[in-house]
Amino acid sequence: MSDLLNRAIGFIYGYQTILVGLVAVFIYFQGRRDSRKDAAKLILQEIRYADQKVRNYRTYSSYNFTEKILPTNSWNKNINLFIRDLTESELDLISKFFSSASYLDEVIKSISNSKNQEWIQPDMPSIIGGTQVAVMDTSALNEPAKKLIEAISKDIESIYNTPAADKLRIISEKKSWYFLYTR
Repeated sequence: MSDLLNRAIGFIYGYQTILVGLVAVFIYFQGRRDSRKDAAKLILQEIRYADQKVRNYRTYSSYNFTEKILPTNSWNKNINLFIRDLTESELDLISKFFSSASYLDEVIKSISNSKNQEWIQPDMPSIIGGTQVAVMDTSALNEPAKKLIEAISKDIESIYNTPAADKLRIISEKKSWYFLYTR
């Protein structure tokens, strides 16, 4: 009888171990899915924000030099999460958008720093030295700088309403199921 009892207990512990392992695997994949979902939401927000800044430039011919076009760049850190969901051309489209927006930020920062250096007098207190150019109409820039900003701005395509962004939107809106709890 004790042999039968030992086998039954071993059988129960074996199934219990398998069940615990399956729950751990489920939680792992659910966490990974949530990470993809959160990354997709963040990337869409970054695209929308940068699109708006570029559209404003095209309307008003000016950038606020104290604000970045792309304050964060989650695409570079999270592209691996979307390799299976997006085609090569969609990945390229989004990568080009982020690359161009990042480069535009670098150009604007460089021009802003240059203008600040022109306006800052060496004998002025250091507090004034921290002042930055806020909104600058591109007509106030020298011709090469103006052409560079215009060329980069025209090169940035609006991708918020493309199939690539739609796929990210679908990923970001998927429901997560934790037993009976959904988010």
